[in-house]
Amino acid sequence: MNILLITSGIAIGLISSWVFLKGKNLLDVDGRKKNAAEILKKSEEEVKKITGDLKEYVQKRKESFQHEFEQKEARLKKTEETLSIKEEYLKKKEEKNKEINLAIATANEEIHTSGERNKQIKKEIVQKLADRAGRDVDSLKRGLLDEYASTLTENNREKLAKIEDRLRENALKEAKKIIITAIQRISSPTSVEFRAVNVVVPHDHVKGKILGRNNENIMELERLVDVDIVFNDLPNTISLSAFMLVERRVAQKTLEKLAGIRGDITPKTVRATVADARKETDDELYEIGKKALQIMGIKNDNKEFMRVVGRLQYRTSYGQNIMKHSMEIGWISAILGSELGLNIQTCKVGGFLHDLGKAIDQDPNNDKPHDVLSRELMEKFGFSWEETHAAWTHHDAIPQETAEAFIVKAADAISAGRPGARQESLQKYLERVRALQGTAESYPGVRKAYAISAGRELRVEVEPEQVTDENIYPLAKTIAARIQKELTYPGQIKVNVIRRTKHTELAR
Repeated sequence: MNILLITSGIAIGLISSWVFLKGKNLLDVDGRKKNAAEILKKSEEEVKKITGDLKEYVQKRKESFQHEFEQKEARLKKTEETLSIKEEYLKKKEEKNKEINLAIATANEEIHTSGERNKQIKKEIVQKLADRAGRDVDSLKRGLLDEYASTLTENNREKLAKIEDRLRENALKEAKKIIITAIQRISSPTSVEFRAVNVVVPHDHVKGKILGRNNENIMELERLVDVDIVFNDLPNTISLSAFMLVERRVAQKTLEKLAGIRGDITPKTVRATVADARKETDDELYEIGKKALQIMGIKNDNKEFMRVVGRLQYRTSYGQNIMKHSMEIGWISAILGSELGLNIQTCKVGGFLHDLGKAIDQDPNNDKPHDVLSRELMEKFGFSWEETHAAWTHHDAIPQETAEAFIVKAADAISAGRPGARQESLQKYLERVRALQGTAESYPGVRKAYAISAGRELRVEVEPEQVTDENIYPLAKTIAARIQKELTYPGQIKVNVIRRTKHTELAR
C-alpha cells in the first residue's frame, strides 16, 4: 500500500505540473480559452488510466509476494521434516552406542577377570614346578633368566662374529676404493725441495765487494745468519746452503740487496741490510700464511698464527716441503672425511695443521717433538679439542679417540708414501736399510734378511730346523713392532717371514 500511495503521489504531482504549465499557456493566450474544458477532460482521463495501471501493478506484485511466501513456507516445512528425521536417527545411534559401550565394559571386565585368573594359574604352575624341582620360585626365576641371558649373549656373539667377518672381508676392498678415489681427486706436483739456492749477481766483481776486505763482510753475514755461503766457479753466482730455510731466505734477500748497492760494502752495511731482510722476510711469512689459510678455508685472524703458518713454506722433511705437504694432507683428509660422512672441517684443519710444530721445532732451545708443539700452538691459537686432537695424534703419541684423527693419520701416510714425495741422501738410505736388516737378523733362527723396494719391504729367511710354521706369525709381528718402535722411516714397511724346507734323497 505504501508503494501505491507513493506511486499515486508521483503521478498526481506530474499531472498537476503538466496542468499548471498547460493552464499557464492558456492564460497567456486569449484566443484559446474555449479549449480549457477539453484539456481538463483529457487530463482527467489520463489520470484515471494511470491510476488503473498502478492498481494492476500493485495487484500483480501482491500475487508475486504471496507466491514466494508460500514457496518459502513449503521449504521451511520440508526442512523441519528433515531435521525431525535426523533427530530420530541420532537418538537411535546414541542408544546403539550405549549398548556398544556397555558391551565393551563387560568385555573389559571379563578380560581383567581372565587376566587375574591367568596370573593365579601361572603362580600355581610356577610354584608346582619349583616344588618338583626342589627349589624356591626366586632361585628358579634367576636360573631361567641366567639361562636366557646366556643364550641371548651367545646368539649376539655369533651374529656379531658374522657381521665382523663380513666387514673384515670387505674392509680392505672398501678402504682401497676410498683411498683411490681420494688420490684421483688430488692432483699436486712433487713437493721435494733442495736446501741450496743460488743468488745471481750482475757482475763477478760484485762478489769481491760482497766478500769485503779479508772476507770481513761474509764473516759478519755468516755470524748474523746461520747459513753457509759458497763463492764457486760459476759466473755471476753465489750459492747458499742452510739447515733452517728461513735463515737461508734472510741470507738470500741480504745478498740480493748487497748486490744492488753502489759503492763500498762494510760490515755496518751488512748489519743494516740483514735487519731489513729480516723485516721483509717476516712480512713475507705473514702474507704466505694468510694466503695459505685463505686457500684452505681456515678462519683465524691472529697475525702471529699466520706468521707461524708461513714458516712452513721454509721447512722440509726428507726433502718434502712442509707447506705443500700440509695442504696436500688437508685436502686428502677432507676428501676421505666426506667419503665416510665425518666432519669435513675438522678433517681439513687437523690435516693442514698436523705438522704446525715443525715451524718452530728447529729452534736450538726446543727439546719437544713437533707433534707436541703442534698441539701447544693450536691450543694457544684457539682451535677446538677435536681439531687439535686430530692434528697432533698422527704419530701415535696418544691413541686416536676420534674418526677424524685416524683420517689425518691415513692422509699423512698417503702423502708421505707416494712415489717421489720424499728424498733422502744415499748415506741415510743405506743406514736405514742396514738398520732394518740388522733388526731382523738379531733374532735367533733368522738366516738372512733383505730390505727391498727401497726399504719398504723386509724379507726374512729363517732356519726351518729352529723356527716352526707356528712361530712364523709371532716372529713377523715382533719384528714389525720393534721396527715401528725403534726406527724412523717414511710410509710403512711390510715384513715377510719365509720358511723353506728342502730334503733330497737318492734312489739307488
